[in-house]
Amino acid sequence: MLQVVFRLPLYTPWTPDGIPIYGFGLMLFLTFVACTWLAGRLGRRENIPPERFQDLAIWLFVSGLIGARITYMVQYGRPIEEFFQIWQGGIVFYGAFIGGWMGYGLFWYLVLRKLRISTWKLADAVAPALALGLAIGRVGCLLNGCCYGAVAHPDSPQLHFPMLTAPCREMLVPRGYQTAFGFSIDIMVTREVEVAPSKQYRQEARVAAVEPHSAAEAAGLRSGDLIVAAEGQPIHTYEDLVRLTLVDWPRGKPDLRLTVLRAGERIELPAFTPRSLGLYPTQLYESISMGLLLLVLLSFYPLRRHDGQVLTLFMICYAVHRYLNESLRDDTTPVAFGLTLSQNISIGVLAAAVVLEVYLWCSSVSRWRVQPSGLPVPPAGGPPAASPPGTPSQPPDPLGQQPQQDAQAVQPDITPR
Repeated sequence: MLQVVFRLPLYTPWTPDGIPIYGFGLMLFLTFVACTWLAGRLGRRENIPPERFQDLAIWLFVSGLIGARITYMVQYGRPIEEFFQIWQGGIVFYGAFIGGWMGYGLFWYLVLRKLRISTWKLADAVAPALALGLAIGRVGCLLNGCCYGAVAHPDSPQLHFPMLTAPCREMLVPRGYQTAFGFSIDIMVTREVEVAPSKQYRQEARVAAVEPHSAAEAAGLRSGDLIVAAEGQPIHTYEDLVRLTLVDWPRGKPDLRLTVLRAGERIELPAFTPRSLGLYPTQLYESISMGLLLLVLLSFYPLRRHDGQVLTLFMICYAVHRYLNESLRDDTTPVAFGLTLSQNISIGVLAAAVVLEVYLWCSSVSRWRVQPSGLPVPPAGGPPAASPPGTPSQPPDPLGQQPQQDAQAVQPDITPR
């Protein structure tokens, strides 16, 4: 997990440490560039102008991003003011897929229908690019810490995220799976503090217990320690500690430095990084799965029977993968039939892909019925296939006889013997 990849050395009052470049945003940019390049390269094989793909990519990117954000906010119940906070993550592919199709429909009506460019040829060029985009995009999810899996079995592959910045804290701590920072606070201990206009009693930040083998224990934190400062800022009450670590904490900073009072002695503890329980690496599973699917689609592309078949293959494979991968996640609640929103959509996408493939199979011209010369094979009992360009044609014989052979070849031999 690396929410801030690096910082540009441009210092302002709003960015005293430089301008942060977030891992999620960087992967989103690389996804746009890579997908546009791959789709344009495949489109050239079908004589689709590359500049049209570049125009289309902008439409699909914007409309897909809007659809992905709307779906995320509806699925997770996020407030509308967070809509433009893309750098914090939070996009759902199925929303991007639906939004992208809507954007394509508008672009087709305004541009492509005048150029007579086949929708299904475009779809076949875009499908491998979608797999590539998912493979790269999930790396952004991994860097951001979102789209995490459920608590993993001890013998399964797992990832441990930094609790100070990882979104998984919102699941693990409220459910009681673990503490936020590797220690708990004794909420029964209070102290008198100055709160205008009078003195009040507030909970002090006294450590009740420290998790065994945690980073906090390794840093030297002990039960009974009174936290008096964190990151150099004074901590008078438990509310001060909560405000600093949960509300005002800088994005991308994984470690915590505490100052405690122990037996009247002020002790500066070394910085430590609280880690989450092991979670299933669902982000990596999807990146690997989509990388393999990309190879399958690229291999199948020249072998497809009809236009649109690469898209339906992508839809079938992704729907199956997403349904299974979703069962390893625990960050969404069921919405219907005991399944999450993405699992329900996966079933719908799978059914739609099957119906679409049957329709295209029955209504499209097969690309397999082609002679070595590149000419379509005539149906049985139909007219003969046309001659290749540049081949001299023989006039039809009204008597239905075969055309005459070369005159030199049929001239009688009159040489004296």
